[in-house]
Amino acid sequence: MNICNDKHHDKPSTSRQLYSHVKKSETTMHDVRDLMLDILVQYQKVDKVGFSLGVLDKSASFSDKVSWCSIIGKLDHHKQTLDKMSKDDFVKLVDYLDELTATFSEKVVLKIQQYRDLWMKRVLMWDLLIFVLILFGVAAGLYWSGAGFDSGRYIDFIKQRPAFSSLIALAGVVILLMSHFLIRRTVINNILNDIEDEFTAGMNLANALNYNARVRHSIFRPIPVGWSFFQKQRIEAVSQKLLDIREKLADVLTNYTDSKAA
Repeated sequence: MNICNDKHHDKPSTSRQLYSHVKKSETTMHDVRDLMLDILVQYQKVDKVGFSLGVLDKSASFSDKVSWCSIIGKLDHHKQTLDKMSKDDFVKLVDYLDELTATFSEKVVLKIQQYRDLWMKRVLMWDLLIFVLILFGVAAGLYWSGAGFDSGRYIDFIKQRPAFSSLIALAGVVILLMSHFLIRRTVINNILNDIEDEFTAGMNLANALNYNARVRHSIFRPIPVGWSFFQKQRIEAVSQKLLDIREKLADVLTNYTDSKAA
């Protein structure tokens, strides 16, 4: 598949697909190809963090944000130099990756955390309201039934019918749990409806929030699901690698500027 031909030009390509395509290209501009591969490896690493957070799926990539085709076209057509547009695009590839890693916590993680905190507060508020309503309903039922609030009577009842009392207690716990998880799902859906227009292009914020709202994840989790010390180190490693890539980029651009002049 030629990623940059008319048939596939409008289709997003993942960093893995781009890497495979560039690696197979036969070109005399080996320094350009090698630098492209270095850059794409870093995009793959950032994509892995995006996958773990749930803001990317397997058909998406942060590399979709920039154009690769002017450079890939030169490699595919065995050109021996880069024009001004290709050089500018080369710089943009590195600039965007640099910007993304420098502000990843602010652009991606912080946004997920903000809505996740909002979800937690609303869930707790509704949990408290439901608990108070159930408690009030039980108290009202006991009062109007004439059972009253004599604790001794209920202790005697529990002693006389332990199995039945246990079933009543279990039913109460099940009702509270079902209410809690129904509230979790309802609240996250309401938040998603409210922020539908705030989704970042190329990233699925809805999927990331749904990922955090799954039953197995506590509402008190301090950080978003998928963001950990290991992922922070991965982003930091990409930032460090970019220093080396910028030096290589400067050498490549100088080389082809000198070649054109000659």
